[in-house]
Amino acid sequence: AIQWFTAKKEQWLLIFDSADEPSIDLNKFFPQCNHGNIIITTRNPGLCVYAGANTHVDNMEEADAVALLLNGAALENMPKNRVTATVVVRELAYLPLAIIQAGAFIAKSRNLESYLTAYSTNRSRLLSEKPAQSHDNYVWTVYTTWQMSFNRLSPLAARLLQLCSLLHHKGISEEFFINASKYRPKFAILAEENLQGSFEFLSEFMLHGKTWNTLRFQDVTAEIMSYSLMEFDPDQMLFTMHPLVHDWCQSTI
Repeated sequence: AIQWFTAKKEQWLLIFDSADEPSIDLNKFFPQCNHGNIIITTRNPGLCVYAGANTHVDNMEEADAVALLLNGAALENMPKNRVTATVVVRELAYLPLAIIQAGAFIAKSRNLESYLTAYSTNRSRLLSEKPAQSHDNYVWTVYTTWQMSFNRLSPLAARLLQLCSLLHHKGISEEFFINASKYRPKFAILAEENLQGSFEFLSEFMLHGKTWNTLRFQDVTAEIMSYSLMEFDPDQMLFTMHPLVHDWCQSTI
């Protein structure tokens, strides 16, 4: 197939859809020629290195999220429904897959209010169940998508993600962990009984056991971000977790 694209004299378009697996080297699947166009859709920000230009698709705008929910729930897009639907999509933090799953659940009862009640008490179940009727062929639910990604993380990356889920989902900084690595308890017995696990974890980011290794921390956070379980703002030098990822990750501890 690659040779066919390379030999074609006409312009062509090659699409890699949902190329999310970081271990796969996409470069070897690219036709080696100077014509044609390639589009890659992925959750892995690392694939930007292959692109002449890239676009980050963020969470949905509120109006679009409300329309998606009402459409999936087979409910009329009228003022009363929009008010309650707005509350639902805010709870779901405008995540498209979660909104689609919510719409499928609501379609069974045709009652938006009942979903809010059920979500407050059965969040994990609602985000884990695959709708019987789906708008597309995507086979994974919100929670199973994240669980599959989490299972692919190295033990150190998984532990770091879990620790971050115990912080606020915004404003997570490397400085927080640097300061923790400098902490020394006044009483040795306290370190042995309560903090040994923390010291062992932080030692993974220490160079020769003495100084903080930023490159190591960057490698581990890059691994987490390759599965879109965390994002990084280079301007503020802060990490962020989506609110639903944040809540789900706490359940893995």
